[in-house]
Amino acid sequence: MASHRNALPLATILGLLALLPFVAGVYHAYAGTTLDARMSLRWLLPYLATVVSFIGGVQWGRMLSQTRASALDMALAATPALLAWAALLSAAPWRGFLLLAALVVAWLLDERGMARGWQKRGFLQLRRVLTLAVGGCVIAIGWRVIRG
Repeated sequence: MASHRNALPLATILGLLALLPFVAGVYHAYAGTTLDARMSLRWLLPYLATVVSFIGGVQWGRMLSQTRASALDMALAATPALLAWAALLSAAPWRGFLLLAALVVAWLLDERGMARGWQKRGFLQLRRVLTLAVGGCVIAIGWRVIRG
């Protein structure tokens, strides 16, 4: 019989590792020229779209494992991925704004999940920290692009 361990410590480590490209993007944006900042966004925004889509999959998994999956919650969990897809089809600066919106919507859905019983408090706290860090990195790079 498999033992059940708390997955939060491993999720924390993996979540922090997932931040590395965003931190590297900020470094690249500020260590170089404005062109370097634009390049940072060019390779980070598709990664952010992937992260947002991954979060939706995590939400579905949580809902299904708790057997508390309403049709509305399942549909809402797909919304950030659809926003991310639309963002990748759009031009700058909308691409960045839409991806940040998708990230925030995914976070708000996790907050809703806590109230609905399919999201756990420890994971939600991790999501809050990761969302703030990712959002801050993308905004910092965008600021570098705008301000030159």
